[in-house]
Amino acid sequence: MRNVFIFLFILVTTAAYPKHKLLERDYVAQYCTGGTEFTLPDRTRVDCLTDEYAIEFDFAPKWAEALGQSLHYARMTGREPGIYLILESGKDMRFVDILSPLCDLYGVKLELIQNY
Repeated sequence: MRNVFIFLFILVTTAAYPKHKLLERDYVAQYCTGGTEFTLPDRTRVDCLTDEYAIEFDFAPKWAEALGQSLHYARMTGREPGIYLILESGKDMRFVDILSPLCDLYGVKLELIQNY
């Protein structure tokens, strides 16, 4: 019984701590100037739609999802694709090293948010 209590205590206390320093929507609110969140006809949601860009905000480990989403949003809106990649530690630069050449290849504007 004691082991079950310890397990539950650890489970509950670790769940109380956020996985990220801030939520994605907090970054969108801070960095999406001149744009708004927009829901597309296929019910996907652009984090930040400006006159020029369809921008996806995501955390560095989700770099591949960010790339695919930004390209999809650009195609659906007729805007240029953009990504704001959120870095929460210096180790996240490895994802930038993977993503950056792909952004160059596909014409995606890449901005980094360094929160560490």
